[in-house]
Amino acid sequence: MKKIILDTDIGTDVDDALALALAIKSRKDIELRAVTTVHGNVNLRAKIAKKILKISGLEYIPVAAEIAQPLMRDRPTLGFHST
Repeated sequence: MKKIILDTDIGTDVDDALALALAIKSRKDIELRAVTTVHGNVNLRAKIAKKILKISGLEYIPVAAEIAQPLMRDRPTLGFHST
């Protein structure tokens, strides 16, 4: 069984929520060890990931709000809730 950490910018669009849902649904094939959130409002993103995990009965999986800014360059401000 593969162990994964999902590094995500969940909350701006649906792709990362679907990735988390797929990881949850694939529990017999992979072990989701943790979720990290990056880019913009990382605390809000962490709350979203925690809510999805809680609804799925997996609130024991740790979620960490990580770095809000890119390491290599400035990110554009696009006016989304996470910026």
